[in-house]
Amino acid sequence: MFIKAKNGQVIKYPYTMDDLYSDYPNTSFPDKLENSTLAEFDIYIVNEQPQPQVDYTKNVKEETPNLMNGEWHQDWVVSDATSDEIAQRQSDMINAVKQQRAEAYRNESDPLFFKAQRNEITMDEWIAKVNEIKQRFPNLEF
Repeated sequence: MFIKAKNGQVIKYPYTMDDLYSDYPNTSFPDKLENSTLAEFDIYIVNEQPQPQVDYTKNVKEETPNLMNGEWHQDWVVSDATSDEIAQRQSDMINAVKQQRAEAYRNESDPLFFKAQRNEITMDEWIAKVNEIKQRFPNLEF
């Protein structure tokens, strides 16, 4: 990940090798570019930082990298989600669990039900599978 900056001021972020080749179409670059060569064109490596892990009540947004001790560092900002964003995320999570549960019923418990109907297994075995699926994909309540 790169940034184009001059005198500590960001010109473009993110900046890619395609950007470099496009900005300097008449320049031949070696296959492996050294940091010193990139710096001649005001291109610098951005030290990646892990994205903060947050729950559904927060938003994470990448900001413009910051310059610290002569190096550029990726920057993340965490903010509170709006009530509409939270409601949508809750709805999405509930729907995802319902979908996963329905798929598990279709793939795992339904075949057992038909086996139980044919007396190939006991109804208790089928009920145990249904209960296991319910535990694996519980109803979400917020």
